[in-house]
Amino acid sequence: MLAVLDRDDPAVGWEERIETMALRMRAAFGAHASVVPLTLTRRHDSAGSLRWGETVAGILADAGFTGPRAAIAMRALLAHIVGAIQLEHLSALSGEGTAALAGLPADEFPLLARTARHARLLGPDEEFRGGLAAVLRGLRDDAS
Repeated sequence: MLAVLDRDDPAVGWEERIETMALRMRAAFGAHASVVPLTLTRRHDSAGSLRWGETVAGILADAGFTGPRAAIAMRALLAHIVGAIQLEHLSALSGEGTAALAGLPADEFPLLARTARHARLLGPDEEFRGGLAAVLRGLRDDAS
């Protein structure tokens, strides 16, 4: 169950609110995986998607992101969230692509093969949350 989002609660930081919104989007697409391929081409046509974006833009504004920084922050979040959702549903780490990379000759592609072997051990939740945490750390550092 996802937490109720209260933008006016001073005890809830902007990063936690962004995480809640990201997890909501992931849950919504997980419940309707057939729409995942449409996320990039039709997201501007959906009232729900636009409301989601308005809420996230508000959270970023509350955190002090303005002007170009706000636009970059929004795009960075969308890039991770939408990209991770698409990868999870269309090319999971447990899939054939990762297995193929893990089997590459170690003398020719040592880093790629090793990374893929580790990637095969990651579950989709750990992958999504880990990537989101990295993006949020970058945004936090930029906000400082």
